[in-house]
Amino acid sequence: MTSLAERRRELLDSMMREAVYEGAVAVLTEHGLNGTTMDRVAAAAGMAKGSLYNHFRSKQELLEFVRDRAVAPMQEALEEIVENKLCAAEKLASISRLWREYLVKHHAVFEFLINDHAAKRLLRDTEQTVRASGIKQIATIIEQGIQKGAFRPVDVTAAAEIFVSASIGMVEQEFAAGISRPVDEAGDALMGVFLHGLCGSEG
Repeated sequence: MTSLAERRRELLDSMMREAVYEGAVAVLTEHGLNGTTMDRVAAAAGMAKGSLYNHFRSKQELLEFVRDRAVAPMQEALEEIVENKLCAAEKLASISRLWREYLVKHHAVFEFLINDHAAKRLLRDTEQTVRASGIKQIATIIEQGIQKGAFRPVDVTAAAEIFVSASIGMVEQEFAAGISRPVDEAGDALMGVFLHGLCGSEG
């Protein structure tokens, strides 16, 4: 049984990490990775720099924490969608909407993660791991659709790579161009092409 002291430590640690996340996001989105210092993050989080170093030994560790904290809710929601009873096409549409709504809600941190070249270089290896996990889950859904006869047989990994790359690519282009498509419009465009292709009745 967890003691009161242990629960209090866990609560304080959770509050501290939330403060660090919010402070780091504020500094990173204002100054970029190259302009971010542990001093600035500690000040934004309302703590001493030494306390920050007790949990994060370097700026890279801090950056990885921010990225992991930002994507964790999406990963958890994706796992729930994979396991629920929707048909495969509805699962893919739900995931497309989930990603889009979450990215819009947390626009600043994801725009930084996508557009800051220094951050992308530091996160390249772990980013591939995150993307590979998403591709595996999408491939599972596509396989479910094939087994049910809703999708034609395809290379599920290649199809999942296309879906994930298209989803991320649309957002990257919007951030680069400084535009934001409505959630429904973007989701309908992606799902329409992914599920039905480009060819019409005479194609």
